[in-house]
Amino acid sequence: MSRSFVLTTLTAVMVIVGGRSLTAETSGPTEDTPTYNGAVGQLLLENCAACHRPNQIGPMSLLTYKDARRWARTIKAKVEGREMPPWFADPRFGHFANDLSLSEQDIATIVEWVDGGAPEGEGAPPEPPTFSDDGWTHPSGRDPDFIYELPIEWHTEADGESPNFNLFTPLPFDKEVLIEATEIRPGNFAATHHIVTNVMNVPAGMKIGTGPAWPGGPVVDYALVRDPDYEPDQDSDAGNSDLGPGGSLGAYIPGRGAVLTAEGQRLSIRGDQFNMVAWNLHYQATGQPESARPQIGIWFAKDDEGTTQEPPMVLQEYISKGVQLIAPPPLSAAERRAAAQGRQAGQNLNPLLDPIPANDGNWTVTGIGAVQNDSWIQSLLVHAHLRGKDFTFVLTRPDGTEEIMLRVPNYSFDWQFEYELSEPTFAPAGSTIKMIARYDNSRANRHNPAPHREVYWSEQSWDDMFLTTVQYTEAEGDNRPRTDGTR
Repeated sequence: MSRSFVLTTLTAVMVIVGGRSLTAETSGPTEDTPTYNGAVGQLLLENCAACHRPNQIGPMSLLTYKDARRWARTIKAKVEGREMPPWFADPRFGHFANDLSLSEQDIATIVEWVDGGAPEGEGAPPEPPTFSDDGWTHPSGRDPDFIYELPIEWHTEADGESPNFNLFTPLPFDKEVLIEATEIRPGNFAATHHIVTNVMNVPAGMKIGTGPAWPGGPVVDYALVRDPDYEPDQDSDAGNSDLGPGGSLGAYIPGRGAVLTAEGQRLSIRGDQFNMVAWNLHYQATGQPESARPQIGIWFAKDDEGTTQEPPMVLQEYISKGVQLIAPPPLSAAERRAAAQGRQAGQNLNPLLDPIPANDGNWTVTGIGAVQNDSWIQSLLVHAHLRGKDFTFVLTRPDGTEEIMLRVPNYSFDWQFEYELSEPTFAPAGSTIKMIARYDNSRANRHNPAPHREVYWSEQSWDDMFLTTVQYTEAEGDNRPRTDGTR
């Protein structure tokens, strides 16, 4: 199970309201008014400062009393409105290890502090947590043990479509390494839609060299190209090409910072079997030219205990109106041409998914996946774009009992959390996991760039997607549930 220390986002988080005087709008402190040095400062440092500090995504720093008092009214509005800290899970369903929400008592304390004039109070101010000076988000504040940077800087245009493409670099390890945490810093939050890395082998007959980033795309270094010197009988490592993907060095989506392995687990990267990192990169136009050079931060395990992380189970994309689509049949060339007519490149990733109609504020798509073996569900993640509205994960066990594991009533593209269960949920073989997604393509959606047009399924942010991930470990041996359903 991954442990996400979720910090970063594409767009800023607080509405910046000028630092006007509090005196006209507050009643003034009493002896019972909470103070910054008493309780409020610690709350802000523990729950806000990770993002609101220098070299991070928050639009202002909240590391000191002076900082916090200037923004007191804004802090009250965002906290009272449950907008900050960002957390979108319905509290009626599931309990999550990475829950960022404040308790009702904590909210009341902050509100009373602001209404009382935001006093500093007596005594020493609380000490800020230890943070990385370079913006890394490991909860210990430590910088990575190893930083692996994409060797080239990527440049984007001010507008237009940006394809999803891959660059390839040598794996920097030649032996097995055990890792406790990874983090991808995108180099440009605003221009980055996602980054996914995979550890794999250079296919036989290919090499990392100079070639097009995608068919017809710009010529760059670190593309995968044919090796003119390749001779099959000289390829002593050809068997490694059949190993398949060898894990990942991390992924970035808006809202994700450092990802830690679960207690007792380690991520194994087999540098003795694999030799290449594939960087899947997707950028988005911001209205001005941008550049980005992502980095992977790696924290090595300090011991050799634990098991390797299990790969995620990925629920596929399904057709709308509740019709199950487990394995879409291959399309004919004529069907592919028909599906592409009038659409931009890359649109309609799944041609069997209907487009979202114009001005539809409640378009529903349902996916369902089968649990093949007894498993412990560890975490849940959904990925959509700007029209994502709300999402629900439902576990149905073979005996017919249903459990809502997660409901996200207000999805945010800027905060795509991996919701990590406080305690794993047991899913016997034969269970199903249903994911119900609703999309808002109406004018009521303030993030909607074009409610007047149909929305196709594609990787572009102005279109939309439906991708869910369930991370699990199989229940075997001592890992099987007790009679009460726990481990």
